[in-house]
Amino acid sequence: MPSMNIDVALYGDIAKYGGGIHVAQLKVELPPEACVGDLLEKLGLAAHEKGYIFINAVLADMPGLDAARLETLHDGDHVGIFSVSHMWPYQYRDGFPMTERLAEEVRQRGAHHHSYAS
Repeated sequence: MPSMNIDVALYGDIAKYGGGIHVAQLKVELPPEACVGDLLEKLGLAAHEKGYIFINAVLADMPGLDAARLETLHDGDHVGIFSVSHMWPYQYRDGFPMTERLAEEVRQRGAHHHSYAS
């Protein structure tokens, strides 16, 4: 059966799912037409543990949402997944593109704000 390879970077507490401490870089083999939900399942990563998800530098999900679960992946895609405790990635301080699915989720829910509890 054919498969595809996805480059995955895990940041923060979830790096443990890729054998890292703070950061893990790995290749994950998935069947064709797999989606982000399939990737999360293969990694053993629960929805409540993931924060921001980027696919090829495009924001696909945010903490507390599940907008990326049905995003289809393609061979060679790079997926960056940040733990919920990991801060907003510095390189996106000036803005970011987002997937249509996430943009629709944000439109339906309204503004998305951080909440910090001590």
